[in-house]
Amino acid sequence: MWKLIISVIGATLAVCIAVSATAEAASEYDDIIDKVSTKTLIHHIDNYHGKTCGSPNDDYAKKWLFSFKQKRYYSGDPKDHQAAVESLERAMSSPKGAYAVVYEQNNKHNDTSNPYFIKVFWTEDGRNDYTYRFYKNHQISGIYLTRKEGSQSRLYVATVASPKLILGGGNGSNCDPEYLWGYKHSQAFISDMNISVGSNKKLFTSTFSVDYPSGYAGPKFPDNRSAIGWWPDSSQYDDFTDKITVKKLINYINYHKKFCAPSDYSNSWFTAFKYPNIPDNHKYHKSYMASLERAMATGAYAVAYEQTTVNGKTVNPYFITVFWSENRDDFHIKFYGDAPYRVATITHKWGSSAKLYGMIAGSTGPLWGRGGCEVEFLQGNYLNGYIPTARFNESYIPLSGGNNMKIFTSTFDVEYPDGYKGKPIPGDRRNIKYLALGDSFSSGEGDTDKNPATDRKYYRQWTDVNEDKAKGAPREKCHVSTRSYPHKLANWMGLGSGPSAAWASVACSGATVYDMNWDNSGGYEGQDSPLGRLHGYDNKGVLQKMALNEMIPGRVKQVEFVKKYQPKVITLTAGGNDVGFGKKIKDCVHYIKSIGTCDWAKDEMNTLGSQIKGQFDRLVGLYKELKAASPKSKIYAIGYPQFITDTEPAACGLNAGAIDLDERRMIVHATQYMNEVIEAAARKAGVKYVDISQALNGGKMCEKHQIYMTGIVGLGEQESYHPNKLGHVKIFAEIAKQLDNEDLSTYSKYPTAGDESVNAPSSIYFDKGAPSSVNTTMLANSKPSKGSKQRVALAKSSLQPGSSARVEIRSKPVDLGSYTVSSDGSMRETITIPDNIPAGYHTLFVYGKSVSGEDIKITQTLLVTGKDKEDLDDDGVKDANQPCGAFLKASGKDEDLDGIDDACDPEITDPILYTARNGKSEFNEDEGKIYVFRNTRAAKLTGVNNDYIDKSSNKDNTEALIASSLTEDTKNLSFSKLVIAKEDDKDNNISKGMPIVLAKDINEKCYALGPEDYLSPALRPGSNGYKPRGLIKLNRLPKGVSCEE
Repeated sequence: MWKLIISVIGATLAVCIAVSATAEAASEYDDIIDKVSTKTLIHHIDNYHGKTCGSPNDDYAKKWLFSFKQKRYYSGDPKDHQAAVESLERAMSSPKGAYAVVYEQNNKHNDTSNPYFIKVFWTEDGRNDYTYRFYKNHQISGIYLTRKEGSQSRLYVATVASPKLILGGGNGSNCDPEYLWGYKHSQAFISDMNISVGSNKKLFTSTFSVDYPSGYAGPKFPDNRSAIGWWPDSSQYDDFTDKITVKKLINYINYHKKFCAPSDYSNSWFTAFKYPNIPDNHKYHKSYMASLERAMATGAYAVAYEQTTVNGKTVNPYFITVFWSENRDDFHIKFYGDAPYRVATITHKWGSSAKLYGMIAGSTGPLWGRGGCEVEFLQGNYLNGYIPTARFNESYIPLSGGNNMKIFTSTFDVEYPDGYKGKPIPGDRRNIKYLALGDSFSSGEGDTDKNPATDRKYYRQWTDVNEDKAKGAPREKCHVSTRSYPHKLANWMGLGSGPSAAWASVACSGATVYDMNWDNSGGYEGQDSPLGRLHGYDNKGVLQKMALNEMIPGRVKQVEFVKKYQPKVITLTAGGNDVGFGKKIKDCVHYIKSIGTCDWAKDEMNTLGSQIKGQFDRLVGLYKELKAASPKSKIYAIGYPQFITDTEPAACGLNAGAIDLDERRMIVHATQYMNEVIEAAARKAGVKYVDISQALNGGKMCEKHQIYMTGIVGLGEQESYHPNKLGHVKIFAEIAKQLDNEDLSTYSKYPTAGDESVNAPSSIYFDKGAPSSVNTTMLANSKPSKGSKQRVALAKSSLQPGSSARVEIRSKPVDLGSYTVSSDGSMRETITIPDNIPAGYHTLFVYGKSVSGEDIKITQTLLVTGKDKEDLDDDGVKDANQPCGAFLKASGKDEDLDGIDDACDPEITDPILYTARNGKSEFNEDEGKIYVFRNTRAAKLTGVNNDYIDKSSNKDNTEALIASSLTEDTKNLSFSKLVIAKEDDKDNNISKGMPIVLAKDINEKCYALGPEDYLSPALRPGSNGYKPRGLIKLNRLPKGVSCEE
């Protein structure tokens, strides 16, 4: 028999409850569980105060626990949430714990809906203190929870629901349910767990104990554990990054009749901020830049693209915004909202109230009415300067404070959603797969072309900087070209480019083994021995930490990058600068040398051979240190290409310098011997040697077509005698060929171990029984003037303590005295550069005994200058008045008609007949137009005479304007290159010999433009018959050409 007992539930409702009885009557409670429970947790509310979330198929049966663990929107203390998660997990795993999930959401398709999703109840240790029971009274029935009298166990509750529905926030907040509040901050009542038949609440799962009525034959309480261990394998943000990021920083302005043609600042954004023409009211600029550099060293920063163009018109001309925080722990990036209104925001981490700094850069001409299209610093948020909110929308949301900013690169921490399978925010360098190390042959030194999209050389940001101590900027000339062979290797391996690249090059022109290894790494002050480029800079530590983060070469040892990033692949060239090979070549090829063959190709040839052989142990040590720094890396020791021919007859161009056959033979044999030493060192250390000695065949110096090499450049300090852009294409192709076109990360023939039996190879050509020799930096000033006093400094253990050492300078030997070596083997003496030696390249020699007592010769090549700083070559003619500047004898020839004497022309090409470019404000030109000029030096070749030349802005101008952008369809394009038509194409209005302009629009689409009339002389504006000549957009691109390299 059932006994009826009157009870109070919720303090007001009197019902009949079922208790156990001895009689075995049928239970009238068997259908209650079906009526008060649910097998699904459907998240769906539509039109709740205009908001809609979820769908009829959005089931959280397996996801509710995951949602409980999420807390992305509500601004409560994340520590409280974490404590709640840990508490629930203890309840779910402990035999003393219990939990229940109650579904509450009720969709009425209007504002009366119940938007709350679920409540989770749990106790960590009170499983035996709480019991679920059944009740029924007339038409009211259900289940309720009772508590054991005297129980002290805690009952917790937490609410899980959609932030968008509960907390508001419009399109910028999330629909996905998550933990909102609860645990110790919400009181749990047992009455909250009571569920009546017909109510909105449903029980999804419970592990609380149950007192079933006697004879009960209905379903058990639901105990659904499918959510335990569930984890998403994707997220709603997996395609989001592509929608809020940009790959390039293209400045394009069509703003109130002010135009700026597309120009790429991806590789110069920092320079734009660092070196502006600062107005007087921005005195804080210097301190802001110092703060940004600290953030780039130890904090976090983001570069955002802000410019907005709609239907070809610029509605927001501001260009780049940079945000930063000096403390990495103050801010992070979080994702919010649902498609198509998802948002990423740089927001405070919990507990932080720090300031987020910001600066804007843009073109001053369209914005301020001064200057032109060049981008520079405009303002920062020092006081109340306008800086946009650090918010990045996939859709423009003007009514909610949205913007169209996109992320170019960022180093802020990112809170990616669980299950995220999308791309990382660009700038994450934790997955560097390939690292290029080395010297100028790896950096891309010698790429002297200018990029038409930037009007700068292709050298990477921070690698072509003149010293400016007032701005805290050291001299940095690593000259890392974006067209060097490492870039081509990385592209071939599919490692990307820009901020998202999974590779980097930290090779640096002039780098020695010392600049790459661990020797004195802690006290290193950068390249440019003996003091280093960072010597004397108070912010040296900041600059070095910044270098490690931003892949800036020349500030820290190259091995430090290897140690930090643990790349799968390393390539490097090393050894040439330790021999001083470049300066020895300049000593031989420059016109300033004494008449006849240079010493390095005759009397001192054995000294050069000894110095090359001496690199063996240094290279073995370097390769082993790189292996120790990153044991899993595959290391490829790249040899040097033969870059000059020793065959006869030779076709040495005037920019090859004054070089004879013996000198060419010396260079070829020295390169061969250097490669033999590199190969032997690689075998001993157990790394892979790659032979590229034949890569430049057919285009070397002194071959008929010198198309792969850069000749003498001005004074020739760096870029001379290096592969050009085409040379690096050939080097890349040769590396791929030598490695059987396999990916470097998985190369099947990579050596498994080193061979310790390998010794330094000898050379029949160089080995003449000469004493050992070392090339090193003894004089800090490698360009001393005549009559100047200079300090000779040799490190400890360089020479035998107490012995005598003699110092000599030559081309023609001049004895500079004998000196006693210090007790520690070092030497520090002051010498005077003789007045009676000619200005030019000379070699400083120190003859002495090594620590072991053997004869040794130490050398350094110097460029001795005259005393007059305006006449460095001491020839009585001011350097500025010489066609090739100091030291280089002009030839009086200009075969390519580019206005540069062939003796100092880096690349002598086919004659240049026409040129083209975007307009320049300094010439009073429209920067949104493209201008085409005829080279009047080439009048005999073009057949056009009597061109009018405008010399109003440039008295040395030799170019005649023959066409420009006059129509709207030819304006606001970015000039890429100019080609000469090789044949007629009547369908495309092209005639043979016509100059064709290739240009891109803002969307990178390539167009071809041709001049209306290029065969008639250019007339003076205002003269009889004058009318402006325009460019015509052609129907298609000519055959075989494109805007790409």
